[in-house]
Amino acid sequence: MSTVVKTIGATERLPQFIKMFEQISRTLAILSVAGMFGSILIEVIGRSLFGVATIWVTEVSSYLIVAITFLGAAFVASRDAHIRVDIITSRLQTGLSHVVQSATTWISIAVCILVLWKTQAFLTENFISDTRSWSLLNAPLWIPQSTICVGALMLVLSLCLKVKSKKPSSIFYTALAYSPVIFSIGFVLLDSMEQIPATVEARQVVILTIGLVSVSAFLVSGHKVFLALILLLTPVVAFFALASTATLPLQSLAIIGSLFFLLLTGLPVAFALFAIGISAMYFWLPQVTFSYIGERAWGAVNTFEFAAIPMFVLMGAILVRSNASTEMFMAAKNALGRLRGGLAHASILASGVFAAVSGSSLATAATMGRVAGPEMIKEGYRPELAYGVLAAGGTLGILIPPSIAMIVYGPIAGVPVTDLFLAGIIPGILMIFAFVLVIIIWTMIDPKAAPTGHAVSWSDKIRSLIGVGPFLLLMLMVLGSLYMGFATPTEAGAVGVLGAIMISAFRGTFNFSELVASLEEAALVTSFLLMIAVGASVMGFTVDFLAMPQNLVQFVNSQDLSNLALFGAIIILYLILGMFVEPISMVLMTLPVVLPVVAAAGWDPLWFGIVLVMLVEIGLITPPVGMILYVLSGVAEGKVTLGQISVGTLPFIFAFLAMIFLFFFVPSLVTILPELAR
Repeated sequence: MSTVVKTIGATERLPQFIKMFEQISRTLAILSVAGMFGSILIEVIGRSLFGVATIWVTEVSSYLIVAITFLGAAFVASRDAHIRVDIITSRLQTGLSHVVQSATTWISIAVCILVLWKTQAFLTENFISDTRSWSLLNAPLWIPQSTICVGALMLVLSLCLKVKSKKPSSIFYTALAYSPVIFSIGFVLLDSMEQIPATVEARQVVILTIGLVSVSAFLVSGHKVFLALILLLTPVVAFFALASTATLPLQSLAIIGSLFFLLLTGLPVAFALFAIGISAMYFWLPQVTFSYIGERAWGAVNTFEFAAIPMFVLMGAILVRSNASTEMFMAAKNALGRLRGGLAHASILASGVFAAVSGSSLATAATMGRVAGPEMIKEGYRPELAYGVLAAGGTLGILIPPSIAMIVYGPIAGVPVTDLFLAGIIPGILMIFAFVLVIIIWTMIDPKAAPTGHAVSWSDKIRSLIGVGPFLLLMLMVLGSLYMGFATPTEAGAVGVLGAIMISAFRGTFNFSELVASLEEAALVTSFLLMIAVGASVMGFTVDFLAMPQNLVQFVNSQDLSNLALFGAIIILYLILGMFVEPISMVLMTLPVVLPVVAAAGWDPLWFGIVLVMLVEIGLITPPVGMILYVLSGVAEGKVTLGQISVGTLPFIFAFLAMIFLFFFVPSLVTILPELAR
């Protein structure tokens, strides 16, 4: 992840009181993840062992997801972990790159202030009306909703630390330079609490906020950053202003063009999505639609299904620190070592097993890259084959269950996550065989690409399997509790965390500092992923309001495309997006538009979910923004170039496409297990 996230810079003297908010954000996010794990575990143990179910865990876990998303956002900003596309900014000269990145940070600040404005208004409305949940708890909703506003405020303050000052920051000058931002925050909070005259319109608040932030940008960062800020905003304003009276197709192009422009400037994905939604509300929609920002921010992540994300990320983080990948690779190496290219085969097999217990493609690629990559290079494998194999193996992390991508897709598409997990098993196994076939063909064409392996005694094979046993048992425990009906996907994730802790403690790799580091990782990943979900929901409101999906369906129907042609068009769309956009971001951005087309074509959303996961997997290993490519380049420590890794992935990309078309023509390969389980 760090390969696509660049440090923006910081002032020479950072106000300590703002740094304190970042530490508070970190602590609250970690405590929220820990509290969620504890509460879900209480539910599972109480129901399974004592027959006593709680009435509060589902609701409280949903509220904690909101808390992790927003209260952790400042912590994410402090670690520069918000996802951005840097294929252009990373190639600029250092000085110019800093200018552009500082300008995008000021845009992020303005966007977050506007989000704070309407989330606070949403909170105020629910507080005054004493809105309560419909559950047995009958909880006042303003309490969990307050975490959105507190988190948005801390995020604004944290982002203010990421911009570089043009001169030494005395207390007086710092106060003067940031006073427009502080005034803007105070103004929008007063307006959201109806303390500003009603004659002030929503559009005027937007203009005032952007103007005040721009003044601070000039005072803090200087005229170059101010000019860059204006140059970045101008095309977006022009797109939306010119399309305000245009036809719907032109407005759709304006949204797409503006979004790609903002992404390519390096603006974090979440803030780019917010910016598009707010721009459309300003230029095209009635002013009252600004109020839906708060409603969307709450509704997008207030769902128990998303609680599975921090649980599975936490489980994977603990396993990564337990040296599990080494055990799995050695067992596979001993089993397949005597074959030509045996280490490559072993890497694919070990990646598949590790993916099944971690659920993370990046974790799979990073850990296997550290373990198997140097081993293959030392044995004389061509770098292209060695790291192409590891890149392909890493993609199995979001196909073989448990899968974070499936957890994200399920609630949005209305497909049970358990069905998606089942549907991913056969495709995952077939992909492993497809990758093995690629290795066999590669070594037949170029025997020097991989040496002949070495025979291993049966005693060594059995001994290595003993080390893998606990992890295979954990995989069975997680998936078994899920499919036998003992636990929901979220609860199965908590069971997996408990199992991972027990295994790590038994192996002597578990301690308090490792637990805190794992909780940090779970909080970071959950926050930046679900902030993208919130941004996508705000932009999705605009798309829905303008009836773009319905018009797209009508357009597709009018073209009288065959199913194969439509499927090919969708593949091309995701292949292009995959070159620029991070996979989960791609899923969240495209589903509001693509799902209606899928429904109109009569395709099973369960089947399409697996195909979609495979398509975004290709994006993980597709230049120039394939995240696994950068991860492997980083762990290779300069011994293998990014170009060599990219070349090595090409045969595996073709294997992906071949399997995708196989599943198109034989969809039962995807749907058979869920159908048998019903």
